[in-house]
Order: sequence, then C-alpha cells, then structure tokens
Amino acid sequence: MMFKKPLKLTAYTWENDIFTNDKPTFNKTDQTDWMRLLPPSYDTFDQPSNSYFEMATAKNCPGIKNFIGGGIKFRMWAHLHARVHPNGYVEELPGSFKGNNPAPLFAQHPKAQYEHIYQRNKTSFKLNNPWIMQCNKPTKFVFVESHYSTNHLRENNVNIAPGIIDFKYQKATNIHLIVDVKEEPYELIIPYGTPLMTLFPMTEEKINFDCELVSKDEYERINITFPRCPMRKYYQLIKNLS
Repeated sequence: MMFKKPLKLTAYTWENDIFTNDKPTFNKTDQTDWMRLLPPSYDTFDQPSNSYFEMATAKNCPGIKNFIGGGIKFRMWAHLHARVHPNGYVEELPGSFKGNNPAPLFAQHPKAQYEHIYQRNKTSFKLNNPWIMQCNKPTKFVFVESHYSTNHLRENNVNIAPGIIDFKYQKATNIHLIVDVKEEPYELIIPYGTPLMTLFPMTEEKINFDCELVSKDEYERINITFPRCPMRKYYQLIKNLS
C-alpha cells in the first residue's frame, strides 16, 4: 500500500531573539482592535414585517473569518524608521531597531524593474525577512497583505505587493512595500509587531508547519537555491527539477 508523503513546511532563522519572540503563526486569528470593538451582530428594523431581526457584522462574515483565521502570518520583527526622499530613495535612519543582526533591514530594487507597475509618485523597497521557508513538495503559496489587520499601513499609504511563490526551489520570504514619493522628504515608521503578510497554501493537503532555530552556517546552506542567473534560465532550472 502506498502512503502519501505529508506536506511539511518549516520556517528557519539563525537569530535567537527572532526565534523566541517573532515566530510566524499558523492558522491563528489576529485579535485586532476592530474585532474587539465590533459586536458579532446588531438589530435592524424590517418595515414590511414591522419587526426587528438580527443582522451579522463583518466579525461574523465567513470570508473574513477564514481570511484572518487561516494561513501563516508574519508581523514586523523590527522597528523600522526610514526617510523617503523625493527621488524615491529610501534611507534607513538610526531610529530603526533590528536586534543583533548587522544586515540592512531593507533593500531597494532599481526603478527599471518595476517602473510601469506603479504610479510615478511611488517607490518600492523590500524588507529582508529573517525567516526563510522550506517545503518538501513543490507547493504554491499566495503571499498577501494581512488586510484586516493592517490599518496602520493604510493610514500611512503603505501597500504590500502580493505574489505566488513556492518554497521547494526558493526559500526567501522578503516583503515588498510600496510607499508614496512626495515633493519633500518625509519619515516613515512601521512599529515592531505590526501585522504584515499572510501566506495561504494553494492546496487542500494538511500542512505540518514548524519553526526551527539553526546555526548561521546551516541557515545559509538551506537558503542556497540557484546561482544568480537570468530569469528565463531560472524558470528553466525549475522546470528541469520538477
């Protein structure tokens, strides 16, 4: 009898503080302010029947409940303090705090890589997530903003780029932010603990999810995917390995 290999997804970090305090959560509901304040239902008056009946609020919407209660969620693992310049350059300021990791908190892609996707008054940079993922099967995951928990981002006109990725052939979970470019420099703050992204598996298979603390050398070994190459070659390598 053939037994189906279970789908195993593991998140790795080499930073002890990140492992202790900032693990991604799996199938756990974020308790946001609006969820605490909004009642599950309210009474509304129906004129034809001349009576009141109970109407559900967003707190009881199946689509919203499934979204906020599912997937693998990432919160901001550091305190980001940056300055966005009129030319689109994003400068990390001394007020940022990222623990003992000396690596930059974020990096920027050249404008040529995305200039026709967003408006001219936008710039993009990616947060260097200290967590990498590895999956034992070539399973796709939808990477989307944790929409119902990200009011702080929207209030500051910060958007997060979505995508579909796998963790069999690549391991990164970097988070791409799109922010305004203004006529004058301005400061951008994303506090520690801010909800950011959710990963939703594109499969009905049961997922065994775990987080592991590894040495820096082991982390770098796991994170090795392919040598830097043109994207057409990358996709060909994926096809050959599938």
